[in-house]
Amino acid sequence: MWLILRLAFRNIFRNKRRTILSVIAIGVGLAAMMFADALIVSLGETMVRSATQDFSGNAQIHQESFAKNLEVEKIIAGNEDNLLLKKLADESELQSFTPRVLSYGMLTSTSDANNIIVYGIDPEKEKSVSKISELMVAGTYLAPDEERKIIVGKKLADNLNIGVGDRVVVTVARAHIGDLSQEMFRVGGIFAFGVREMDENVGFIKLNEAQSILNLGTGIHEIALNFKDLNIPAQKKFAIGTKYSQNGNIVYGWNKMFKDLASILQFTQFSLGILAFILFGIIAFGIMNTLFMSLYERMFEFGVLRAVGTRPSVVARMIIYEAFMLALVSSVAGIIMGLILIGFFSKYGIDYRGIEYAHLVFKDKIYPHFRLIQFILYPPALIVFATLIGIYPALYAAKIIPAEALRKK
Repeated sequence: MWLILRLAFRNIFRNKRRTILSVIAIGVGLAAMMFADALIVSLGETMVRSATQDFSGNAQIHQESFAKNLEVEKIIAGNEDNLLLKKLADESELQSFTPRVLSYGMLTSTSDANNIIVYGIDPEKEKSVSKISELMVAGTYLAPDEERKIIVGKKLADNLNIGVGDRVVVTVARAHIGDLSQEMFRVGGIFAFGVREMDENVGFIKLNEAQSILNLGTGIHEIALNFKDLNIPAQKKFAIGTKYSQNGNIVYGWNKMFKDLASILQFTQFSLGILAFILFGIIAFGIMNTLFMSLYERMFEFGVLRAVGTRPSVVARMIIYEAFMLALVSSVAGIIMGLILIGFFSKYGIDYRGIEYAHLVFKDKIYPHFRLIQFILYPPALIVFATLIGIYPALYAAKIIPAEALRKK
């Protein structure tokens, strides 16, 4: 076996130019497959971050029916004395979390009125989950020691003709009572998410003030979670989702919060499979073409081998081993090219910032990164696939008739 392998290695380099061109072509195909995998995975992560990092978080905890109608009474169960928040603080998978309350309401200025969603947030904890504090275009973010302060979106401020320092009235319906509650706030800041729904229909006040005017006591409606690994909340079953989906509470991962995005990412994985099929098809024809050209050039030699008593199976094995060695050398070349290509872009990134895709605006560069699967799946798959492709020219070589082959010198 080792003798035939050494002979196969020498044979593929008998025509160095053809073999080098084949190795480069096959290696480029493998490198392209590795880079496509790195790019698509990184693209998906960038899209998820773009969708979740500004405000929503990677996952959220609600009462199961709350998200449909934002019923004020539907507070998260089991959070008496902040027990649920204390448990979340001990979860190693979590990077950060923040509690919120929210309700439909109305914001009234001296000029006009606008329906909004009033959010009550913890100013300090909110910084670890969302980027509200970084998106202020006027005034300042909420401060723990400031009272009766509201921050609004730029579009909302324009619609109501209000600015920093102006007084506005927030009207909401109180939980369990149904009475309307009206409280005066002063506009402390104006933010701009760049998303119409947020900039035109949302106002933020402090958590304790929102709980007070909504008659919630210490109740909360939502806990936004950020995970250390974005893939965890997208799993069908994950530990935190199972653990905290009880007593009527439910944990929504980003794939359920943004179903369109999840569908797009599934399609990109399907596209990766199609790309792999096409590239491996091209590689197959390249290997087969190289082997047949080599076979026809050495037809006389195969005739001599058969004439001196070499079994057809030995001839066939020689061609298969040549296909194996060609794929092995090409895989090494492809891995080297893939390392260079992915390494370059993982350092400098691909700049798609500002481009909108599927209603998402890319705010960060895309940095393709290495995955173990790129090295333990694609190169071995190429080697196995190429070796199987070598069976066809091997069978052709095994059927060579010595007398006819010797006439083709």
